[in-house]
Amino acid sequence: MMYNTSSNRVAIVGAVLLCVALLACAQPGPTPQAIGPFLVPYPQHLQQGEVTLPVDPKQFTIATTSSSQILKINIQRYQKLFFSAGPAQQHTSAVAALTLNINVASDNEDLFLGVDESYSIVANSHELTITANTVYGAVRALETFSQLITFARPANTYSIQYTPITIKDYPRFQWRGMLVDSGRHYLPVDFILHILDTLAYAKFNVLHWHIVDAQSFPVQSSTYPDLTNGAYNPIAIYTHDQIQQVIAYGKTYGIRVVPEFDIPGHSASWGVGYPQLLASCPSYASNTNNLLLNIADQYTYTFIKNLFTEITPLFPDNYFHTGGDEVILDCWSEDPSIVAWMTQNNYSLVEAEQYFETQMSNILASLNRTKIVWNDPYINGVQLDQNTVIQVWDVSNVTQQIINNGFKAIVANAYYLDKQVPSPFNKIHYEWQDTWQDFYSYDPMYGITENGDNILGAEACMWGDQLNQVQFDVQVWPRSLAIAERFWSNEAIVNIDDALVRIEAQSCSIAKRGVNSGPLFPDFCFLPADVPSGQHPILRLTPEQVASILRK
Repeated sequence: MMYNTSSNRVAIVGAVLLCVALLACAQPGPTPQAIGPFLVPYPQHLQQGEVTLPVDPKQFTIATTSSSQILKINIQRYQKLFFSAGPAQQHTSAVAALTLNINVASDNEDLFLGVDESYSIVANSHELTITANTVYGAVRALETFSQLITFARPANTYSIQYTPITIKDYPRFQWRGMLVDSGRHYLPVDFILHILDTLAYAKFNVLHWHIVDAQSFPVQSSTYPDLTNGAYNPIAIYTHDQIQQVIAYGKTYGIRVVPEFDIPGHSASWGVGYPQLLASCPSYASNTNNLLLNIADQYTYTFIKNLFTEITPLFPDNYFHTGGDEVILDCWSEDPSIVAWMTQNNYSLVEAEQYFETQMSNILASLNRTKIVWNDPYINGVQLDQNTVIQVWDVSNVTQQIINNGFKAIVANAYYLDKQVPSPFNKIHYEWQDTWQDFYSYDPMYGITENGDNILGAEACMWGDQLNQVQFDVQVWPRSLAIAERFWSNEAIVNIDDALVRIEAQSCSIAKRGVNSGPLFPDFCFLPADVPSGQHPILRLTPEQVASILRK
């Protein structure tokens, strides 16, 4: 589900050669021009004026009457991020002291699908105010406010332009996710925290952590300690404490962390420590992606239930992803014990898969979790439990059928960041980064004519087959800024030329925060010498903060 076909590769090479031959695609265009403020994602409602309000970082404060620990952490973050573009020159006393007041209706810090993320901002010479119903709405507002503050060179002064400004904003979709794959390449914990920083800058609210795959099992288990024999290296393992650190850090941004343990396919790493879990299918043994769990042995289900009973408290979100993609059903046909079991129960291969998925639903229901699967079992004809959420990765035309049948769906098929030619566009760009236009142009509701309320939202997917922390940022950003806007903003916000200028400005802005996000057209982005490398989180949490946040 993550590879280009050879025909696609041939098409890419041919088109690029033709492009070079014609000398047409390599000609730089004029530098785009636009009027700010340069906000990404663009808010639902924005009113602006023409007055510039000077800001002196030394005379700027953020105030709130809220007692929320999460809000206080973000005030600490953004007090720094507001002025991360560089040191300001000394202002005269003529620049007024300013206070940004944050008002939240509730200090409740419960984080769940559909939590209220709406907010409003008022910015003028008399008032700087954020108003939100929840602390998470206030967190989204702080990011937007950070984008209102601009830094001018060579004067080295900060200001808020285009005042008076009034913003009323809320997300279009309640599920706005990014899949991160640490099963194919281990990602250090600090880098995952960095990823959470970057997701918050673009108002993503789900980290879909594809934490285990055929190549490695990097999750510590006290119930089955030999599982990590399937990790790449003894140091390439996520301990329980590290997982909780990730969960707590995400929560401070209003980002839910949803784990994926991909089964019954992609399960070879499970069998390194516990070989009795795997089916015996010699014809498919050369490709670890093809190896499946032994679904005929009750030991498999006892094992999974015990493991998930241990793991689910670490991931408190209501949703738990069990994969289910790319299951080579014929593998089961080669295992005599599975064939005998299917014969005894009069099961076809699809009915055998049905049995497995039913057991997974029952196990997760007993743990108060809602199961997510990729669309493969549904396409195979498995009758899934009606509460199952189906994530669509390979074909867009099945989405309408899925939601018509009453299932909730997450759209991912059009947002594969690892692809040279993102499906379903089949377009070829001279500049690879210009694929941001493809992501921007595809609406998660494309082709949906009814029952659209059953679409929870969408996810971008950054598969890790050829990716680790070295090049993660440059493949994800700034292209994911386009995706983020498609997931958050009104469906009518589709102007490519306008988006290009705003995304370019925000790419430069997050680069100043330590994100390796590059340009989309010729310009200049001044990066101070002390910009961090991107390997570390903006603000670490103490163990006491982690424990306090996770108790709520």
